[in-house]
Amino acid sequence: MEHLIHVIYVGAAATEISEHDTAEFLKEARKANRKNDVSGMMLYVGGGLLLLLEGEAHKVDAAFQEIAASKREMRAILREPVAEREFPDWIMGFEAVAPAEAARLLGEPLVFESASQVAQIKPLTAKTLLSIIGRRRWQSDRSGMFRAIRRTTDTGPR
Repeated sequence: MEHLIHVIYVGAAATEISEHDTAEFLKEARKANRKNDVSGMMLYVGGGLLLLLEGEAHKVDAAFQEIAASKREMRAILREPVAEREFPDWIMGFEAVAPAEAARLLGEPLVFESASQVAQIKPLTAKTLLSIIGRRRWQSDRSGMFRAIRRTTDTGPR
């Protein structure tokens, strides 16, 4: 087995991404992740997107190539090896987070006033926010309050 990595991408467009576009993008990302055995998390914050993909390097790259074919402007801001997946059970988790809530969670007021500010997020800030939201979702998933689209272990057609 190849070493695991995670890569964080950010929506590079200066204009806001609509909720409808986000739903379509999420559908494309889940399809690509399922096909390539990649897991991850997507955040919609203040009209911008943060996307974390994790798995074997060549599979993460393949999944992103499929996702990027949607003509969406995304750029990688962090690529690093990881010992284990942070979101192993999620094909692609998703959360829409209000800018004020994201800033509160990070303890950094006024970080996300616009989509262009989301596009300029620092790698460590993005990683921290994705991790906080992911843990929060995992806890509510375990309590039965929320159900993420989960990975399956079946070997049937996908």
